[in-house]
Amino acid sequence: MTLDDSKMRSELERLITAAHVFRRRGDYEKAQDLIDQALDLCPSDLEVREFAADIIYARGDLEKAAEQYKQIAHEDKSRASAEEKYARAVVQIAEGNRQRELLKEMLDNPSKFRAPARSPLIAGLLSLAPGFGHVYCNQLIKGIVLFLGAMLSWLLFYAFAPDSPYKGLSDQIAGTITTSERVSYFLTHLGAPAILFACVALFAHIYAIVDAPVIASKMREKSEATKLAEPE
Repeated sequence: MTLDDSKMRSELERLITAAHVFRRRGDYEKAQDLIDQALDLCPSDLEVREFAADIIYARGDLEKAAEQYKQIAHEDKSRASAEEKYARAVVQIAEGNRQRELLKEMLDNPSKFRAPARSPLIAGLLSLAPGFGHVYCNQLIKGIVLFLGAMLSWLLFYAFAPDSPYKGLSDQIAGTITTSERVSYFLTHLGAPAILFACVALFAHIYAIVDAPVIASKMREKSEATKLAEPE
C-alpha cells in the first residue's frame, strides 16, 4: 500500500466514523454529506455504498435504498446484510403501497368501511345474557368481561348461599314444606358475601341491558349521519 493509499484509507475511515456518529445523533443530512465525501474517495467500496444506502433508508427514501441494496447484493452475493436490508425495504414499500391503496379506497368508497348499524332492541334482548349485546355491537372485550363477571359472581353467590335444612328430611315430610317457607329460610340465612356477589351479578345484568341498546343507538345514528354526509 502506497503512502497515498494509506492517507486515502485513513481519510475514508475518518469520514465513515464521523458519519456513524451523526447518524446515531439523528443528523442524517450531515451523515449523508460525509458519506458522499467517502464515496467520492472510493466509489467502488461496497461497505461505504451499503452505509450510504442505510442513510438513504433512514431518511425515508425506501425505493432508492432498495435499489442500492439490490445492486450491492448482486455485485457481492456473499454480502447477506445487503440482501436482508433489500428484502426489508421491499416489504416496507409493499406495505406502504397497500396502506395508500386502502386509504384511497376508504375515501372513494366510505360505505364499504362504515360500521354496520345495530338494532337497540336486539342488543337489549341479547343482553339478557350479559355481554352478548355488547359483542353484537362489536365491543368484544367489554362483552367478555361482563359475561365472565356475571357468571363468576353467580357462582360465588351459590358457593356462599346457605344449605337447605330440609335435605335430611324424608320426602313425605319435605313435601309438606311450602315454597314460601323455603324461600323465606333461604333469604333470612343469606350471609354478607352471598348478598355482595348477588348484587354484583345483578348490576352486571342491569348494566348490560341498559348500556348495549345505548351503544347500538349511537352506532345507528353515526351510520345514518355518514350516509347523509356521503355525496350522491
